[in-house]
Amino acid sequence: MKPLTTMAAGAIVLALGYGAADAQNGRQIKNDRRDVRQDRRELNRDNREVRQDRRELAGDRQELKDDVKAGRTGQVKQDRAELGGDRRELREDVRDRRDDQRDLRQDRRDLAKDKDSRRDKQDVRQDRRELGRDNREVRQDRRELAGDRRELNRDIQAGRTNEVRQDRRELTGDRRELREDVSDRRDDRRDLRQDRRELARDERSR
Repeated sequence: MKPLTTMAAGAIVLALGYGAADAQNGRQIKNDRRDVRQDRRELNRDNREVRQDRRELAGDRQELKDDVKAGRTGQVKQDRAELGGDRRELREDVRDRRDDQRDLRQDRRDLAKDKDSRRDKQDVRQDRRELGRDNREVRQDRRELAGDRRELNRDIQAGRTNEVRQDRRELTGDRRELREDVSDRRDDRRDLRQDRRELARDERSR
C-alpha cells in the first residue's frame, strides 16, 4: 500500500473533521427542536393558567359585588382577601408566560442559526468538491496543451504543412479550454472563501 501524500492525508483529516462537526450540528438541531417543542408546551400551559386565573378573578369580583349589596361584612373581607390572592396568582402566571415566550423566541433563533450553520457546511463541502474537479480539469488541459505543442513542433520539423495548421487550431482550442477552466476555478475559489466567511459568522453568532 502506497503511503498517503500530505495533501491526501490533510483532505482525509479535514473530511473527518467536517463529518464530526456535521454530526454535532445535527445533534444540536435536534436538541433545539426539542427545546422549541418544550417551550410551546409550557407556553400552552401558561395560557391555560392565565385564562383560569382570569375566570376565578371575575367570579370572585362578582361574589364580592353580591356580598357588598347584601351587607355581608365578614364575607366582603374574605372576598377581598381572595381577590388579592387571585391578582397575585394572575401576575405570577402572566410573568411566567412572558418568560416562556422569551425562551421560545430564543430557542427559535438558536434553531435557525444551527440550520444556517449546517447549510453553510454543506456549501463548503460542495465548493471543495467543485474546486477539486476544477484543479483536475486544469491539469488535464495543461497536459493536452503541452502534448499539442510537442506535436506541432514535430510537424514543423517534418514539414507537414496540413498537420501544422491542424495542430495550431487544436492549440487555440486547448488555450481557450484552459482559460475557461482557470476562470471556473477562480470563481469556485471565490465561492469557497465566501461560504467559509458565512460559516465562520454563523459559528461566532451561536
